[in-house]
Amino acid sequence: MHLRSRLPVARLTATTALALATLALGMAPAHGADTARTTDGPPEAAYTVSLTSSDSTTDYAHRDVDLTGTVSRADGTPVADAPVKLLKSVLYDTWNPWGDPIDPTERETLNLGTVRTDAKGNFTLRDVKADRWEDRNSVFLFPRHRVEFQASYDPGDPTDNEIYFGDTTVAAQPVASKITYKVNRTKVRKGDTLIVTGKVTWPAGHGPVAGTRVLLRTYYESAYNAQTKTDASGKFTVRAKIRDYDNEFVVFSAPKDYYIARAAKDLPVKNVTRPVTTGVTR
Repeated sequence: MHLRSRLPVARLTATTALALATLALGMAPAHGADTARTTDGPPEAAYTVSLTSSDSTTDYAHRDVDLTGTVSRADGTPVADAPVKLLKSVLYDTWNPWGDPIDPTERETLNLGTVRTDAKGNFTLRDVKADRWEDRNSVFLFPRHRVEFQASYDPGDPTDNEIYFGDTTVAAQPVASKITYKVNRTKVRKGDTLIVTGKVTWPAGHGPVAGTRVLLRTYYESAYNAQTKTDASGKFTVRAKIRDYDNEFVVFSAPKDYYIARAAKDLPVKNVTRPVTTGVTR
């Protein structure tokens, strides 16, 4: 994809002059002017960058892929010794209960470095992990389990924004997890403390469950209102002080490993706080 399009100024100027002359004479526009207008538009991309992955799907035990691609000119001839910058992004869903037209995707992005094309315009980067690379928990809570790779080639002045891109996406198949719970009450009022106890589990041999984040949502506009972490056996206790407007009760996990799926449960809790009255009589 070509980031910058250069407008054909000379052609536009000629077309505009012809249109003005035609209007001045009170005549219908010539067919040639229509033809000139329909051919105006972004110029053909001078280069093409392609990128493919050796695997379209990865899983818990197989997270590495090989990336390959090409850089070529518009006529198909290869570009030799071209520097190609590679990135990977781990994708998450954006928390957006309001339906606003915002970017639905959050990204953790890592620069994989730069490789150069060979004499045939080909490039390769092997044994790339389709996975997170941070040891800490992500700031994002809703993994999409997709990893996006991007290749970019800048053929000239780095300040002119003339960059060409190729990309490919790998689906990360996660291991299923479970969350069980108990609540201290099913009817709550403003000022009460809702206590949720439970356990997070997933199949043995897929990493420790200890330290997994567990989050409690009590209001629909919040991703969460309280959180805790599991102990060595996966057990947890999370508490939230109830407000008069709390109206949605969900408990869910956020495993650190991108290849462990989150688990969530709607809680059978109802806020029965009576609405505040003004005392006005009629």
